[in-house]
Order: sequence, then C-alpha cells, then structure tokens
Amino acid sequence: MNGGKFQVVFSDIGGVLGTNGWGSDLRAKVVSQFKLDEEIIDKRHHLMFDSYERGFLNFEQYLQYVFFDQPRAFELAEVRDLIYAGSVPWPDSIDLFHRVKKVNGLKLALISNEGQGITEHRMEKFGLPAIADFIVVSHCVHMRKPDAQIWELALNLAQVKVDQAIYVDDREIFVQRAADLGFTAFRHVSVEQTKQNFENLGLKTS
Repeated sequence: MNGGKFQVVFSDIGGVLGTNGWGSDLRAKVVSQFKLDEEIIDKRHHLMFDSYERGFLNFEQYLQYVFFDQPRAFELAEVRDLIYAGSVPWPDSIDLFHRVKKVNGLKLALISNEGQGITEHRMEKFGLPAIADFIVVSHCVHMRKPDAQIWELALNLAQVKVDQAIYVDDREIFVQRAADLGFTAFRHVSVEQTKQNFENLGLKTS
C-alpha cells in the first residue's frame, strides 16, 4: 500500500470501463431485432430484474420469463448471444484505472450490479480479473447498489476505512449514495475528466 490518504479505488463496470451489460439501449436493440412488443418486454423485465441482479435467478431463467412467455420463432441462445455481443470494453478507461492503481500503489476493486451470465462474459471479455484485486458483484452477494451493505462489504474486503476510499460511477445517484456513506466519490463522464479528477485528488495518472 502507498501510505497516502487513499488506499483503494472502487469503480463500477458498466458506463465506466465499458458499455452497460443490459441497459435500456441494448434492450431496445433486442426488442427491435426480434420484432417484439417493447412495452410488454419492459414490464416483464422490471418484474424480474431485481431478483435476477440479486442472484435469485440465473440468466437463462430471467430470459425465459421475460422473452418466452409464448412460443417464439427464435431461440433463447440467440437472445443471449445478442446481449453478450452488446458488451463492449473501453480500453482507454480500463488502462487509466490500471495505471492509477499501479503508479500510486493502490488497490483497485469493482462494485457492480450485474446478474449471472452477463457478469462472467464481461469479466473475460474486458479482462477485469487481470487488473482488479477483487470484484463485488450483486448476484454473488445478494445485494445491489444502492444498498449500503454492498459498499460496506467492499470496504471490509479491502480492509480500509471509508475515508481511504475513492468511488467512481457513471450514475449520479450512486455517486451521491457513496458520498453520503463517506466515500470520496465522483462521476465518470469521460476518460479525460476522470483522469483530471484523479489528479485533483493528488493521484498520479502516468
């Protein structure tokens, strides 16, 4: 550890290190591709999504309930593969976080609301296990942001106090939630802005 004020950087995954795993834009693309009723799919999604992200449904079960309430002319695997293809890493952002970790002697940990299946695919595709010291994913711990307990778990795993931790997210409400819990938190809007935010906190970025 570096002995400075900050000992760990916590970051979200979707919207910071790459595209979101299963956001509204991707759902709209799936609905369009398979010519589905967007309102019906959206209603079924919202009924099942919390249980899915908390780990009480696996990906195939979630897809079955949301998309296959009636016979379809396409297979579940086609929907799954289209969703997987929608996950795109952002190498410049991943490199920045890896560099900040390395040159400042910090831990880097990830806190993400993601369900089973999508998580494993993105971990491999983005190469996240190679850069993160540990990863807290909602479906593994049966908690999800904005639950205070998921941030508290991350602090306990890192063995740091909240005033030694930075939290980065693309969603303003989660940034505010983390700040209310005592984190130094800021919103990711671009690689350049996040780089500047790290520097403003006294961290090296190169």
